[in-house]
Amino acid sequence: MTTIVYKIFFGMILLAGIFIGIIKGQEARNKWVTKKKMKYEANKTDQKNAEGHRSLIVLDDIEMSTYHR
Repeated sequence: MTTIVYKIFFGMILLAGIFIGIIKGQEARNKWVTKKKMKYEANKTDQKNAEGHRSLIVLDDIEMSTYHR
C-alpha cells in the first residue's frame, strides 16, 4: 500500500512539475521537483526512524545493572 501511495505522490509531483516547467521554465521546474522530492523523502525517513524507536524500551541505570550483569 505504501508503494502505491509513493508512486501516486511522486506522479503528482512530476505532473505539477510539467506545469511549472511550461510557465516558469525548466530550471525552475527542476528546482521545485528536487525540493519537493527531498522533502517527501526526508519525512518518510523520519517516520521510519520514529517507528523503529517506538518498539525500544528505555531502561534506567538500576534496571540496566540488574538485567545486564
